[in-house]
Amino acid sequence: MENKIFKNWWTYTVKGVFALAFGLIALFVPNASEDWLVLLFGGFIILSGIFLVGGSITHMKHNKKWSMWMFEGLLDIVLGIIMIVYHQMKADLELFIIFVGIWAITVGFTQLFAAMNANKAVRTRWLLLINALIVIGVGFVLFFNPFERPEDTLNMIGIFAIVFGAFISIYSFGLKGH
Repeated sequence: MENKIFKNWWTYTVKGVFALAFGLIALFVPNASEDWLVLLFGGFIILSGIFLVGGSITHMKHNKKWSMWMFEGLLDIVLGIIMIVYHQMKADLELFIIFVGIWAITVGFTQLFAAMNANKAVRTRWLLLINALIVIGVGFVLFFNPFERPEDTLNMIGIFAIVFGAFISIYSFGLKGH
């Protein structure tokens, strides 16, 4: 039974791959418009939220800790929809950056809680803890947005997405091996 607890480890891998892809696009696609990046980020967190919710639903029978995956997944979906809808109505990049900051802070605290309560046999749980601290820190930086140029902020979000995606993907493989 213990080995079945993390049978959906790949849901975090998918979230990590989405984050890596977004970060690479944000940094290395020179013609990517701000509007397109906002839609891409919103879509990324909606899709990752759907995968996390699906993973948590299948965890319900095998694991008491499914609620953290569900919470993170629902948070992703709701904030992704708000980002896309509001941006379509108002197209405000500063508000998008605040939404990303709010998303990062709440996901960071969710991951911090999950890392502190993770099964000690998960050998990569320390990555989730480090990722949570980085995500919370980046969230506060984005929330207060000290950058003068939008391009600098979008570059920071791209770098953050790559780091986030790498940590979450590696963490997920630790869940697989459990």
